[in-house]
Amino acid sequence: MKPTGLDRMLRRVSVVATAMLALLGVHTAALAQQGQAPSAPSAAAAADTAPPATPAPAPPPAAEAAPTPPPPGYGPPPSYGPPPGYGPPHGYGPPPGYGPPPGYSPRYRYGYQPSHYPPPYVIPMHSTYRPFMLSMGLGVSSLSFSNPDGSGHEAGLSYTVHLGFGITPRWMVMLAADGAWAQFSGAGVYGNASYDLMTYTAGAQFFIRPWLYSRLGLGLACIDWNDFRGDWSDCRGQAVTAGVGAEFLQERSLSLAAELGAIVARFQEAATRSDGNEVWYNIGVNLILNLF
Repeated sequence: MKPTGLDRMLRRVSVVATAMLALLGVHTAALAQQGQAPSAPSAAAAADTAPPATPAPAPPPAAEAAPTPPPPGYGPPPSYGPPPGYGPPHGYGPPPGYGPPPGYSPRYRYGYQPSHYPPPYVIPMHSTYRPFMLSMGLGVSSLSFSNPDGSGHEAGLSYTVHLGFGITPRWMVMLAADGAWAQFSGAGVYGNASYDLMTYTAGAQFFIRPWLYSRLGLGLACIDWNDFRGDWSDCRGQAVTAGVGAEFLQERSLSLAAELGAIVARFQEAATRSDGNEVWYNIGVNLILNLF
């Protein structure tokens, strides 16, 4: 059936009305959004200007329950304490195998502090450690000689001067001058003659005991003599000296000692008519004063 003009008009009016209604709906939605946007800041501002709310009071703390005592017979006895010698916690203390130092009781343990400490070491008054010592002595001796032409011996005087430097309480370096004098007559010499034997040695002195010592030295020897021909001297000899002494009086800075000393000196073409070697011996007992 062919549509009439009225039908075509009504169709057009309905299309236009539908479009207008759709446009009106879109416009209405846009107006609604514009009306809601300014209302949000006002609500936030109102929230900022509102007075702060008062916090609610905290509930009172609950009472702690008393600890429950252990049942009878459980736990340490009333007088229980830490075991004696309780060591440090694991990871602290000496390495395995560590033992007490020498001189301590076997009860010593790491961390134990003794109730007293040993006093500091003090050199006793009568110690033989002497950084410096000067010795002077005088006594009697027996001086003798031996050569191809003969031999002889006479009593005489002995004397000594020592200079010592301490190394340890028992050892000293010693510089010594030991001598002896005697008047000779008879075989091996030209008539009456006086002889003076002098040695200059360097060596060591060792204290066997705090009051007993021994010494030994090596060095040079000189022999001086005078007779009816004049005065003579020879310092080309070699000497060995030795001695043993006992200090019978010891004070803080001095001591007195009795020393038995010996000298052996060798000379070539010395004080006699011999053209060969001549050996001199001396054994003396001296009273020595030591200053240190």
